[in-house]
Amino acid sequence: MFVLQFVSKFLAQSGLRWQRFILAISLMAGVMLTGACVSTTYTPIVMPESPLIPGANTALVENRFRVVEIIRHGDPVAFDAIDPVFITFSVRGELVKRTTDCNSGSYYIIAKNERQYHLIPGAGTAIGCGELGNSQYAQISEAIAATTEYELKGSQLILRGEDVHIVLEIDNPQ
Repeated sequence: MFVLQFVSKFLAQSGLRWQRFILAISLMAGVMLTGACVSTTYTPIVMPESPLIPGANTALVENRFRVVEIIRHGDPVAFDAIDPVFITFSVRGELVKRTTDCNSGSYYIIAKNERQYHLIPGAGTAIGCGELGNSQYAQISEAIAATTEYELKGSQLILRGEDVHIVLEIDNPQ
C-alpha cells in the first residue's frame, strides 16, 4: 500500500512527463503481446508444373513473337496503326507486349497447368499512339488479357481464350 501511495504521489509531482512514459511503455507491451499471438507460419504457394513457369520453356523466353492475327468475338481486331506488335516472355513469368512507337504493357502469368494460365495486368506505359492507335492498343490489350491457354506450333505461338484467338510468329531481331 505504501508503494502505491509513493508512486501516485511521485507521478503527481513529476507531471505529464511520467504519464506519457508509462503510456508509451504500456503501448509497447501491448504491441509486443499482440505480435507474440500472431502466427508466423508461412505457407508457400506451389505452382503446377508448367512450361509457363519462368525459365521452364526456352522457346517462349528466348524468342520475340510478332502478332500476326487477332480474332475476338469472331471478328478480326485491327492493329495496323501500331503494327508491329511484339510479345515477349520474361524469365520472371511475365508476358510483355510492345509496339515500336508507342505503348507497352505487361501481364503476370499464373500457370494453371502445362497449357492453361491466367493473366494479371502488370505495369504499362501511357505514351500516346494517337486516337486510332490508342483504340487499337486497348483492343489488343483486352484480347491478350482474355487468353487462357497457349500452343506452340513450329515457329507459331497461338494464344486462345473464350472468344479470342491470337496468332504470333517468331520474329527475332537480326
